[in-house]
Amino acid sequence: MTTNSITRSVHVPLSPEAAFDLFTTGFAHWWPREHCFCGEAALDRVFVDLNAGTWGEVTQAGETLLWGEILHAERPSHLSLSWQMDARISPWVPEPDPARASLIDLRIVPEGDGSTLSLTHHSFDRHGDGAEIMASVMVGMDRWADWLADFAAAAKR
Repeated sequence: MTTNSITRSVHVPLSPEAAFDLFTTGFAHWWPREHCFCGEAALDRVFVDLNAGTWGEVTQAGETLLWGEILHAERPSHLSLSWQMDARISPWVPEPDPARASLIDLRIVPEGDGSTLSLTHHSFDRHGDGAEIMASVMVGMDRWADWLADFAAAAKR
């Protein structure tokens, strides 16, 4: 594997508190619905549930598909998540073993007229034999650049 992490940053015209809230409780307002396990047509909602310590999606049939756990939340500056996805199966499916999850570390700092979010997705090797596939998508296709651009667009609305 060429890399085991990727870091992307974006500046938004929001306070750290508002940026944290948009990333978490406002997750459904910016996450692209086509990037869900069940497919856009079957999706009811996406969520980050700080109280339950999980994040993921709910299908129109009421099935909850977890993307991972919230490992640490320190409003408004820090959020750590696990990324429990099995990239060996296409389309991806939830990975039930948390030890086989890569990790996401989000930092939010005040800067100028808003905040800068810096997100590092790392430890792809934890996916085991799916590590190369995960890295090729997350790093090679630079998914977080796209998703953070969606986040920034929602922050400007």
